[in-house]
Amino acid sequence: MKQAGYTSLPEGFRYRLELRLYVTPRGLKDQPIHRWFWFPHSFSPQLLDEILSVYPLPPGGRLLDPFVGAGTAVLRALQLGHAAVGVDLSPLSLFVSRVKVTTSSLEKNSLNEFLRFVSSYRPAKDLPSLPRRLHQAFTTQELSHLWGLRQQIEQLPQPYADFFLLVLLRTQQRVSRAVPDGGWFRWVSKPDQSQKIAFWFVDQAKQHVADVPHPTLEWPSASLIPDDARFLRRLEGTFDLVFTSPPYPNRHDYSRIFHVELLTLGLDEGEVERFRHTSFRSHVEASAPRVELSGYSPPPVLQDVLSRLPKSLDSRVHAMLRGYFEDLYLSLRALRIHLEKGAICAFVVGNVRHAGIMVPVDEILAQIGEQAGYSFMEAWVVRLRGNSAQQMGRFGREPARESVVFLRRM
Repeated sequence: MKQAGYTSLPEGFRYRLELRLYVTPRGLKDQPIHRWFWFPHSFSPQLLDEILSVYPLPPGGRLLDPFVGAGTAVLRALQLGHAAVGVDLSPLSLFVSRVKVTTSSLEKNSLNEFLRFVSSYRPAKDLPSLPRRLHQAFTTQELSHLWGLRQQIEQLPQPYADFFLLVLLRTQQRVSRAVPDGGWFRWVSKPDQSQKIAFWFVDQAKQHVADVPHPTLEWPSASLIPDDARFLRRLEGTFDLVFTSPPYPNRHDYSRIFHVELLTLGLDEGEVERFRHTSFRSHVEASAPRVELSGYSPPPVLQDVLSRLPKSLDSRVHAMLRGYFEDLYLSLRALRIHLEKGAICAFVVGNVRHAGIMVPVDEILAQIGEQAGYSFMEAWVVRLRGNSAQQMGRFGREPARESVVFLRRM
């Protein structure tokens, strides 16, 4: 399909560019609770609203997000009155999502009381043994303040302790010298900011407290499960709608971008490294799982892309792209046994460019879905992204589609 001024699209694809802001975090930054934490490629809750207007859940239907990320889909489903389950391998994603979905049970008066208690902290005199990366990100004085806050937070009952720990994570991001930058992070120089930490923490906490509904609400049931979307070994029950966004195959390694946050949550360096190697193969350091790929063959579009990649390209990128689509197949296969017949899967995916070669992730996903027992319904092209400065400088500009691909479980 072709729209005036835009390139033609594969069969079954159509432009929905009026939704372009909803596949970015921009649409959630003014949304209570959703705005507490997000990732660089988080989508906005309004996108689920649009999908449900076309593919509504049946009465009593359940939503599943197997790449829960910042919890946007699960939280929005609850707000709309639908039960939901989120799955992720990332301890950070599970933590953030859990804080958001338990918000309805928090008492406003208790939050204000606990905020006064936490903000009465004193800087820690003796720091525990901390990972070297934290000492690089913060001065000793800053760590004393951050650890003093943490000691107060750890005295609170749950779920209030986690609520304020998320506030602390957001406060740390203002202080840290490890700043996310694309698919990595960069070290920046900052003066000591220890005297600002108390003010920043209280300011962030007040925003979070203001977002908490009053009086408390009764949301439908929600579960957050630490599991691998490629296997879903811990998942139980069936679902009527999958709404998710797997990582894009752009080499962005979230275990590095959010290294400081993972360490703050208590992971040691070995655990962060294991998470990196066992994660979805969207970056070059992820390893292949030991599993049989029965029923899968690389679609012709993917084979064509791989054949056109220059031999001079880092060989790990070839392996990453092959592995990425194998992992998508495994995820679809694992999902299928948990879906009602006729259930809809809506995948938000982004096409990427490597060495000037565009990888049409949306088209390839549609073809893989058919191998995994789904029928391709349609795809909405919701955004046309620019390329990196390096890609444009060497190969020229070629907009990369971000699409919502709809599959139906057969």
